[in-house]
Amino acid sequence: MSEFERKKLEDCFVSRAVYQYRLEKKIDEAFVSWLEKISLSCSCRRDLPRPYFNSTLADGTQIKGVLGDTAIKVVYPDTSAESSQKAFEEILWVQP
Repeated sequence: MSEFERKKLEDCFVSRAVYQYRLEKKIDEAFVSWLEKISLSCSCRRDLPRPYFNSTLADGTQIKGVLGDTAIKVVYPDTSAESSQKAFEEILWVQP
């Protein structure tokens, strides 16, 4: 089981549910591969000095982060923020 800390972030769009998750280990290729498996779309720019990824789940949840960092930013859809957050945290808890 993976542990994480969750923190609500301020966003210039008042109604958006934006959270930062700090993971217990650094984000690596295995984490991005896991995201690719569970996502509707996932892209990773490995050619940049700070490689980053951007993923969108089927419910519209967006996950963004930088390889080698320990934090990800998650933006939940306005229409189903609470249920999307619960679903994402359940799969984040059991991700390899």
